[in-house]
Amino acid sequence: MLTLVLPSMVAGRNLADTLVGRLDGTLLDAEVVVDSRRLVSASPSFAAQLVRRILTEGQARILRVTAAPASFVEYLEEAAGRLGVRERLVVSDVPSLSG
Repeated sequence: MLTLVLPSMVAGRNLADTLVGRLDGTLLDAEVVVDSRRLVSASPSFAAQLVRRILTEGQARILRVTAAPASFVEYLEEAAGRLGVRERLVVSDVPSLSG
């Protein structure tokens, strides 16, 4: 399992490329966990590139996203749907909007 911890703000395809490039190991058939506990703000382009690099190009088995804000989850799900990899995106521990 490979783990990527996101900072509080993420935006743009270049940052997604940089963060995925820092993962230690091959993505092929791996489970990649994205820890989003600190995340406050994310752009749709960052989410789309994250999905593309990990699931499409990297051919990871699963992209598991934990504790992500609802808006980021929406961006990830939209990107995964467009790329035909929705079944390999797993989201858990999404914070409640009611607090």
